[in-house]
Amino acid sequence: MTDVLLATAWAIGASLPAVAWKILCVHAATVGLMRLTRPADNRLRYALLCAALFTCVAVLAADTALAWRVLPAAGHAGQVAPPLSATASWPLWLAIAWLAGSALAALRVLLGLGWLRGLLRRSQPWTDPVWQARVADLSRRLGLVRGVSLRMAHQLATPVTAGWLKPVVLMPAALVTGMPADLLQALLAHELAHVRRHDFLVNLLQHFAQTLLFFHPSVWWLSRRLRIERERVADELAATLIGSPLPLARALNALSETPGGPVPMALGARDGDLLDRIRRLAAPSSLAARRTAAVPILAMTLALAGFTAWPALEAARPAQAPSRAEVRDALARLPGIAALIAASGASHVLVLDDASGATLLGRAENDAVPIASLTKLMTAMVVLDASPDLSRRVFIDERDAQATAASASTLPVGTATTLDTLLKLALMSSDNRAAHALARTYPGGEPAFSLALQRKAAALGLQHTTLDEPTGLSAANRASAADIGKIVHAAAGYPQIARDSIALAETVDAADGPLRYRNTNPLVGAQGWDIRLSKTAASAEAGRCLAMRVHVDNRDLTLVLLNGRPPRA
Repeated sequence: MTDVLLATAWAIGASLPAVAWKILCVHAATVGLMRLTRPADNRLRYALLCAALFTCVAVLAADTALAWRVLPAAGHAGQVAPPLSATASWPLWLAIAWLAGSALAALRVLLGLGWLRGLLRRSQPWTDPVWQARVADLSRRLGLVRGVSLRMAHQLATPVTAGWLKPVVLMPAALVTGMPADLLQALLAHELAHVRRHDFLVNLLQHFAQTLLFFHPSVWWLSRRLRIERERVADELAATLIGSPLPLARALNALSETPGGPVPMALGARDGDLLDRIRRLAAPSSLAARRTAAVPILAMTLALAGFTAWPALEAARPAQAPSRAEVRDALARLPGIAALIAASGASHVLVLDDASGATLLGRAENDAVPIASLTKLMTAMVVLDASPDLSRRVFIDERDAQATAASASTLPVGTATTLDTLLKLALMSSDNRAAHALARTYPGGEPAFSLALQRKAAALGLQHTTLDEPTGLSAANRASAADIGKIVHAAAGYPQIARDSIALAETVDAADGPLRYRNTNPLVGAQGWDIRLSKTAASAEAGRCLAMRVHVDNRDLTLVLLNGRPPRA
């Protein structure tokens, strides 16, 4: 549970810089679109602002989810843990600051809701039958199917609409006794327009967005503009309902001359720049026309370019290489890895930190050399990319035996087994007949498999890799340790490959009796080794090779050893 919480915090913190930039781009695009609207397009501007605020929250959710992709695995149960090195811990501190700010913003909203709840408790029912009838008539003409309660409050300066499922209109007691009936009806029509448009619920969602994105000025600007447009839309609907905008304009003017206190969480008449609303109702012809479309089009173009530029900048930014001291420190804490590298005698070595992508140790890692059965990781990925029916039974035939005649295989011709088992045998025990059968039965046959293999290599960006066939028996199958590191990283994203490559054993029913296969990597299952993915290889040309992902010292490492000591005769 702790790992999951840490991972969530790390993902949030790591995504916040990109989120801040993208929200700024959303702001610019929204401003551009609003500049293209006409003065009377209140509903269109309201919809644009709602969409913009929703997009900001969606950006936070999407970028946080994407940040999880860089987290290393912490256990076989699917838990994840963030990188905890000093150079990668800043997202955790940023997440802590974000959590503290969000808590304060949420407290502000809760206090507002508490104020409103207390106001409702202290209010009194407005039972005047004349006004009850007028509100019922207004509600019917608005198409409201929910009943709306009327209440009066003494500690209130402006009308307030509260509640969504059971809406309540709170009217200041002073207005009920002192305002002319036609102006009071105009204010009631405005509040009922809020009920008709579900504005209380939208306002709650708006506060939720502000709580999550409290740190961004653009979100506060969008939220304020949303409240302004909300009041303008309600004014427009109320004016249509009562037949003239002038009574509502006079009612708002009367409100502007009365003192009033704060109205947290309320949809009161003071929201939305009161004097501007009066001018729009009383003299709509005085509204200035929009300027040329050049400015908004430029703003939207820049916003679109900026929104798409961040991923490109992230992709182009090189991974921060660890210092010599950090490398020394890391290897000192990994005696098992250091001993394995020394014992292997490998001339091409790569040790990668999977969380940051940093190279902890590299030795001739960009030189292409024969890779033998490490090829089978690519074979397995190409087969799984075709989404085959893994329960389909396949027969080992003479073609598989002839193609792998240069190697020994205990899988007899005529054996029938599933694709799932063939994958496990190819990965776990490096059986060449199993690997060839996978390619032979690929949709479209071996030519289609060969083409898919080349496309997969291109998709992974393998710069020093040549793949001639699916088993690795050909010395023409060559790759660099750096490219094998990319292959391991991609293969780790396939649960089937990760699971099968570290299976300890497998039994296959053959005509002459069951055949027992074991993992070719003796470190799998050994005490002190937590291996998450493994593949071995051995041939006269390639020597002994090893590629694996191992969890050690609270981190995932990719280890590639190529051209080690040749196998014994």
